Amino acid sequence: MKNAKEIESEHNEIGTPQGGVISPLLCNIALHGMETELMKAFSRYGVKVIRYADDFIVTGRKLEDIHKSKEIINDFLKAVGLELSEEKTRIGHTMFPIEQGRAKSGLEFLGFHFRNIRTSIHRGVKTTRGVKQNFRQISSPSLDSVKNHKTEVRDILRKYKNAPRTAVISALSLKIQGWTRYYSITKCSRYFSSMDKWLF
Repeated sequence: MKNAKEIESEHNEIGTPQGGVISPLLCNIALHGMETELMKAFSRYGVKVIRYADDFIVTGRKLEDIHKSKEIINDFLKAVGLELSEEKTRIGHTMFPIEQGRAKSGLEFLGFHFRNIRTSIHRGVKTTRGVKQNFRQISSPSLDSVKNHKTEVRDILRKYKNAPRTAVISALSLKIQGWTRYYSITKCSRYFSSMDKWLF
């Protein structure tokens, strides 16, 4: 039986560290061709794929197309030795919940939460062809993103507990400015206001 020191000294010789500079490239190589497989099964306007490294979403007009897309993606991933994460994979709607046990509607992607709400056709968004629609989109930081940001701020305050005030302010400024700029495209100012109240 190995003791604790032996276990701690072992190094993993396989794989790449998460967040490493080469990880996105390897993900693009592994998932190259997935969109092509989906396009073979659907018309040009059947489904759309949006992907960033190993995070991706598939959008479509029909629920059955989304279920079929999931099957195609599963088959594609099995061929390259991968599989979908059941914990992170979800089929949903941006306007209302469609799965049992899912209390909220909307879509989460790359730390953002997107949802659509009904409105008058005069206040709705336009399609790429300029056609007005009876809904508009609300984007905001996801609840997990807000929670993680608060945790990171707490960690900084704990780490710089006995540091000079200028060092604390500098560390907090870098973290807060980076988070704020990333989510600056959202229109939910209440999230930023609540963070200000929480901090100060």
